[in-house]
Amino acid sequence: MGVATPQLHAAKPTAGEVKINVAFPGGNVKVTQNQEGVVRVEPDLRGDNPWFYWYFEATSTRPGRVSFSFPNKVIGFLNGAIGAQGPAISTDRGKTWKWMGKKNVDGSSFFFDFAKVNERVRFAVTIPYLQKELDEFLKRHGSNPHLKKSVLAKSRHGRDVELLQVGLPGPRVKAVLITGRHHAAETIASYVLEGFLDEAMSARPAGKAFRKKYVLYAVPFVDKDGVEEGDQGKNRKPHDHNRDYGDNSIYPEIRAIKALDKAKKFRFALDFHCPTLVLNSHQIMYFVGPKKHPRNNFTNVREFANRIKKELPKKAPFGPAVWLKPVDKPVPMNSHYFGFKKGTIMAATIEIPFAPSGKATDPASCREYGQAILRAWVKTPFLPSVVKK
Repeated sequence: MGVATPQLHAAKPTAGEVKINVAFPGGNVKVTQNQEGVVRVEPDLRGDNPWFYWYFEATSTRPGRVSFSFPNKVIGFLNGAIGAQGPAISTDRGKTWKWMGKKNVDGSSFFFDFAKVNERVRFAVTIPYLQKELDEFLKRHGSNPHLKKSVLAKSRHGRDVELLQVGLPGPRVKAVLITGRHHAAETIASYVLEGFLDEAMSARPAGKAFRKKYVLYAVPFVDKDGVEEGDQGKNRKPHDHNRDYGDNSIYPEIRAIKALDKAKKFRFALDFHCPTLVLNSHQIMYFVGPKKHPRNNFTNVREFANRIKKELPKKAPFGPAVWLKPVDKPVPMNSHYFGFKKGTIMAATIEIPFAPSGKATDPASCREYGQAILRAWVKTPFLPSVVKK
């Protein structure tokens, strides 16, 4: 007769306790409950429309496991506050980041085991890209003779909004406008934009070829205040920066971009964005914008996208797909403003997913994708907007 073996149960983790802090650049979260072992949080909307951005620091007051729980639905999506690769995590106060993965995620919550008192860990919905990261990029390239930095405008809150220039104007040189962070929370696109700039100013063949034909103007932070203050940015009231391209722009950055266009006469406009966090169709790269404005926009974007696919490494998100749509009247957004303007050759928005499952969207990889996009640009035979008679 056998002897029954007693059933073993895993020991329940000790509950920890933490203090929450968002008093740093990009910080954002609203704490609705903080008790032993569980902190209930949600994105801080600050009076604007619902979105999913959050970024906070947790400091342990007692070691143990703490669960950070979001509402079941965020902007209408089930488990909409945590992406397919889990939260982003930094254990060195924001100097370096990685994706946590999903092993610590349970639906709309995730947990972390704090090992000691006063352990500080930062968590975010995405890997942040702030003034600090842009300054580091500019410092790395400070001696590059092809890069110029100036101030496009002062933000509403008095911050300098950078304007970067790569290359020089000339008789046969076309002006290109690159923009990022019309929506403050869309950080991953900034790392891709970095790579694009890096390749454009490089001594590599693509950089040299680019500068022979183009002069590049870049506005990395269109919504500089939103980036640094940790706003959602998207759908802010009364409208966000990418809905400010009508006749009476309310944001100084958009007014300055329009004035810059009058001075430089941009022939190309490429706007870097990230889409929603968890929608299935937003886990790939894709282009959006007006299909027939300018005249050959669809053909040019499609050819550009095909060249990008050939340049991207296998670890990159799928795409880019081309989802341009026919429109009769422009919406007051960047790609429409430039698409409907006389003389434009190509105007589009490129969307870079935050963290699709099984794909790499860490900073180094995203910079590689930006370099690939620049190489594809150089190889694309763009059709003119006006046929010469």
